[in-house]
Amino acid sequence: MTVQPLTIDLAASPNRNTLWTDLAVTEWGRLGLSLAVVCPGSRSAPLAHAIARCARVKSMIAHDERAAGFVALGAARATGHAALVVTTSGTAAANLLPAVVEASKTGTPMIIVSADRPAELQECGANQSIAQSQLFGSFARWTFDVPCADGAIELPWILSTIDEAWHRAHGPTRPAGPVHLNWRFREPLAPRSEPWDRSELASISRWIESGVPWRRPLEAPCSAEGLRDAIVQRIASEVGSASRTLVVVGALYSPAMRAAARVLVRALGCPVIADVGCGLRHGCSDLSIVAHGDLIALSQSACEHLYPECIVHIGGGVSSRRIGELCDAATQRGARAILIREGPERIDPLHRVSAELHLEATEIRALATLDSAHSIANKVGCSGYAAQWLRAQREVERLLAAQLDTRGDALDEPSAARIVTAHCASHDEAGAVTLLVGNSMPIRDADMHAARSDGRLTVAVNRGASGIDGLIATAVGHARATATPTWVHLGDLSLLHDVGSLALVRESPVPLVIVLVNNGGGGIFHFLPLAEFPTLLDPWSSAPHGTDFRAIALAFGLHYDAPETRGGLLEVLKTARVRADTNGVSTLIEVRTERNENHLFHRVLQQAIRERLDSLDLGCEHPREVTRGSQ
Repeated sequence: MTVQPLTIDLAASPNRNTLWTDLAVTEWGRLGLSLAVVCPGSRSAPLAHAIARCARVKSMIAHDERAAGFVALGAARATGHAALVVTTSGTAAANLLPAVVEASKTGTPMIIVSADRPAELQECGANQSIAQSQLFGSFARWTFDVPCADGAIELPWILSTIDEAWHRAHGPTRPAGPVHLNWRFREPLAPRSEPWDRSELASISRWIESGVPWRRPLEAPCSAEGLRDAIVQRIASEVGSASRTLVVVGALYSPAMRAAARVLVRALGCPVIADVGCGLRHGCSDLSIVAHGDLIALSQSACEHLYPECIVHIGGGVSSRRIGELCDAATQRGARAILIREGPERIDPLHRVSAELHLEATEIRALATLDSAHSIANKVGCSGYAAQWLRAQREVERLLAAQLDTRGDALDEPSAARIVTAHCASHDEAGAVTLLVGNSMPIRDADMHAARSDGRLTVAVNRGASGIDGLIATAVGHARATATPTWVHLGDLSLLHDVGSLALVRESPVPLVIVLVNNGGGGIFHFLPLAEFPTLLDPWSSAPHGTDFRAIALAFGLHYDAPETRGGLLEVLKTARVRADTNGVSTLIEVRTERNENHLFHRVLQQAIRERLDSLDLGCEHPREVTRGSQ
């Protein structure tokens, strides 16, 4: 840990509120806080003052608390270290709930500090006062009321409490997630001088001089190689004599878990269905990565040849419903389902998992330190089974290339997802780009149609609660925490939900490129049973809006483009990258489509894929059916 001297003269703190908040922010800076997002307010002024004075902590201002929560979520996802959100009292903190839910469900560390009024102003009709203490309920890993600053409370208590909040947010032995400190403040809220006893600083003199946190976790030594080998051996013992083991990797939300997953997947040596949100589709050229599992599962004939005898699921949920159905059908035939779990959520919506291995945060960090290029002897995978999946993958990729890569054709949603992802993965600096893919149709189009590549690309998703709110703000958090190029691919309703966050894009020192797919409403509903009821589908579900996104882009000071062809989109993307790199200007690119035409295009494309796979001879026997007694 880097040791830096304390730059704030604590003895010069004008009052006890300033002293306590300076201690808190400095300690979080020493612990590795990724970003502090401050929402304006009066009751929270002591916290804002401390953040403004702490050079070690990156900070920004967000006017909208809902956006602020998602910015913090993105920053924590990008770095693996919690971000801080500060709000004033009243309804301000309530606006954080959507981001808190997402953080809770995905094990993302976050620290929320809501400023509150003192006890004498509670439950008495005082202005801007609500019951804040348990505002986030079960979604918070820990909720704690910080009392008003008082000389009767020794300063080590402040530092210890700040450390505890950090510890619980990162969950070394329990799932990481959001922590809520409800901090009560009496006047003075401004840095006005009031007497306090400077001799109290003697109790933390060691901390002042050391430059390191007050309380540091000492992790037990762990052999990463031994841990990896033990995990593989444990899975091998569960797999038993089964030769057809399929690894399914869902969304992964931290850099450490993505690195650990690469190590485990390489060690297992099995074919891998890689969800677009897991990060394994890019930069893993030596692995048996299947990027188009959803489309392969269209063919019942292919499924008959590819049914696994054992399924190992790593990470969160998958975007593809068809992959879930394939795995469910396999378990009904007797296949075993094993879950390697990192977070708080049970990832077993069909309730078929028969064995579970839970990785603690310390174990994930240990695995992440290994060089994933060095693998152990193959103990689980079958090269023949992997070859069957990869042959089907190649056929799908050939057809997608023929159908979606023609530059002169009009833009459609599948080709837009494919072009955007490929362009981001082609960045010159390996791993230097983040692409946040929005929920609803964009995530599904990217999961189905985006090709794998050798380029390193971080794909960010909000699949914990799969909401369409806060996506732009989440991307801003990634950009602010990493200072690297950040791109967004999302739908029109998602942008309307978070349109206020375009102000954060305008102010971001790291420009963003936003690719907006505008089909005039909720295009995903055309793929659901609601489509059978036209009067319910439109307008009640599709919710057409007629928004002029060009006007919105110009209002927020963003450059605007609206390409009409696939080649035109690629050229606009290249220009947007140059504009961002040279002029620091963010861009909104609008891809206009029509919902009914989009639905038809998907169906025609999928029928072509189904027919191609149905005619394909995978050159293997159908898998044997496993009996329950042999598990």
